[in-house]
Amino acid sequence: MTACMNILMTESSASIGGQELAVVLYAGGLRARGHELRLIVEPGSPIHKMAVRQNIPVVEIPMRRVNYSAVMAIRGLLRQHRPDIIHVNSSRDSWMASVAARLVRPRPKVVRSRHISVPLNRNFFTRLLYRRLCDFVIVTGGELTRRALIERDGLNPHRVDAFPIGIDVTRFRPGMPTRDLKQEFGIPGDHRLVGIVSYLRAYKGHRYFVEAAGQVLSRVKNVTFVIVGEGPEEHNLRTQIAELGLTDRVLLLGFREDQMDALRSLDVFVLPSVEADTIPQALMQALAVGLPVISTSFGSIPDVVKHGETGLLAVPRDSTSLAEQIFAMLQDDALRKQLGINGRRLIESHYSLERMLERLEVVYRRVLKGH
Repeated sequence: MTACMNILMTESSASIGGQELAVVLYAGGLRARGHELRLIVEPGSPIHKMAVRQNIPVVEIPMRRVNYSAVMAIRGLLRQHRPDIIHVNSSRDSWMASVAARLVRPRPKVVRSRHISVPLNRNFFTRLLYRRLCDFVIVTGGELTRRALIERDGLNPHRVDAFPIGIDVTRFRPGMPTRDLKQEFGIPGDHRLVGIVSYLRAYKGHRYFVEAAGQVLSRVKNVTFVIVGEGPEEHNLRTQIAELGLTDRVLLLGFREDQMDALRSLDVFVLPSVEADTIPQALMQALAVGLPVISTSFGSIPDVVKHGETGLLAVPRDSTSLAEQIFAMLQDDALRKQLGINGRRLIESHYSLERMLERLEVVYRRVLKGH
C-alpha cells in the first residue's frame, strides 16, 4: 500500500449511472486503503445518499452550473483541509475545482477522470482545462481510448493514462439469483433470458437491442428479452416496443435494487453501445458475474471483449449484426459456457477493484512527484 494521501474528490452530476456509482466506489475503496478522502457532490444527488450510507465524508455544494460561489466554497475547503490531490470527474466540477486549486498555495494537483470516449471540443477553454488546469487525465477505457486522446486531441502522452473502473469481484461473482426474473414475471422456464442492465441513455444502443430482438424472435421462439434500468430513453423504448408488437417478449423492468439478481437471472448479456462509452461498467459487471456477453466494437470495448474469446462483437448501430450475434450465442450452449468462464477470469486477473485502485495510486504518486 502506498503512503496515506489526502484526497478531495468531486462529482457535480445529479443523475445516477456507471460514472456516478464509480465515484462512490473509488471513494470508499481509497478510504479503505487508508487514504484521507472527502467527496464534494451536488445537494440531494443520489450519490450523496450513497456516500452517507457508506460513511464517506461528504460536502454538498451546488454545482448545477459553473458559478463563483461554488468556486469560493471549494477554495475554502482546499484551504481548510490542504489535500494533496483533487480528483475531478464531470465537466462542471472539473472547471470549478481546477480554478479553485489555482487560488490556494501550495496548489494541490488536479487529476481529471474522463468517462466518455467522444473527441474533446476544439476550443480554447477545453484546451485550457485539459492542457493547463489539469495535471493528469485518466480515461476510463483502454489503450485505444488513450491513443485517441493523444493522437486525435493532442494531449501530452506523459500526462494521460487509461484503465477502466475496477470491479468488486467478491460482490460481482457467478451464482444463482435469490429472486429469479423468470419466476417473478411468469416467463416460461424453457425460455433463455437475454437482457441489458444499464441506465437508459441513447448511446447505450437500447433501440438496436429492441430491433435485434424482433429479428431473433422471428427465428427463435423460446427466448425473452428484458431491459433493466431507468433513464431518459424509457418513453422512446416503450413506444418502439409497442410499435414493433413486442410488448409480451421485450420487457422493460425499470430500475431494480436487486441488480445482482437481475444479472444472475440472464442467460446472455447484451450492451450495444454506439458512442461515448469507453468500457461500460455494466459490461464489466456482467463479465465478472460469468455471463456470456455481446457488445460492439466501439471505443475501448474490444480491449476486454475479444470476439470469440471473452464475448462476441457486433457492428455498432447495426441491429442485423447484433441479431446474428445473439442468435449464434443462443444456438451454442458450449460457447456460452466457455465465454462466461473466460470473461470471469479476465476480470479477476486484470480488472478487479483492488488492481484498479493500485493503478490509481500509481497515478497519484506520479503526479505528486511531478513526473
